Amino acid sequence: MGKKYYYARVSTKEQKLDRQIDIFKKMGATDRLIFSEKQSGKNFEDRTVWQELLTWIVPGDTIVVKNFDRLGRNKKEVKEVMISLAQKNIFIESIDQAYLNEYLKENIAGTKENENFSDAMKEFFFQIMLDMDLLRAEWERKETAKRRDEGIAAAIRRGVKFGRPLNKEMREKFKELYPLTRNKDDFENYRSVKSVIDELGCSKTQFYLLKEEYYQNINKK
Repeated sequence: MGKKYYYARVSTKEQKLDRQIDIFKKMGATDRLIFSEKQSGKNFEDRTVWQELLTWIVPGDTIVVKNFDRLGRNKKEVKEVMISLAQKNIFIESIDQAYLNEYLKENIAGTKENENFSDAMKEFFFQIMLDMDLLRAEWERKETAKRRDEGIAAAIRRGVKFGRPLNKEMREKFKELYPLTRNKDDFENYRSVKSVIDELGCSKTQFYLLKEEYYQNINKK
C-alpha cells in the first residue's frame, strides 16, 4: 500500500493556505507529508512545490487535495494532470468530492491493461462529467444511512428505548425478510425496506433497531 501525500495550493499571495493545511492535519497528515504553495502559474512546470512533490511520489502513492480544482486552472488542465498521474499509477483523492475517490481508483486501475491508455482515460473522464451528479447522490445516501445507523447504535448502547417493545415474532420475521433487502440483483425475491416495514408493522426506527440487533447477533456467532 502506497503513501499519502497532501497538496495545498492557492493562486494568489493574498489567499490563505491555513484552511487546507488544517484539514489535512485533522486527517493525520504530518508536516513533511504536506506540500503547499501560493502560485497560479501558466502550467504545472512553473509550480516548484508541485514539481518537488512529484520527485517524492512513486507508483501506488496517493495525492490528497481539498478539491480537484487545486490541480489546475480549469477542467481541461485538471483532466490532463489526472491522466498524467494515472499513467504513472499515482492516485488522486479529493476531500470535497469524496464520492468520486473510489470510482476514480477502480477505473484508473482498470485502464492499466488497455493498450491505448490515453484514449481510455479521456473517455473515462468524459464519463465522470456525465455521472458526477448520480455519483454524488449515491454517496450522500450512503453517508446519511451510515450516520443514521451509527446514531441508532450509539443510542442502543446508552440504553435508549425506541417506541413499543419489540416482540419475538417480529424479530423472527425480520431475520427472514431483512436478507431479501440486501440483494437487488435477485429480482424475484428482492424486498424493499419499505415493504418489509409494512409487513412487520413497525416504524422506521424499530426497523433499524432490529437491523442493529441482527448484526450484533451475527457478530456474536
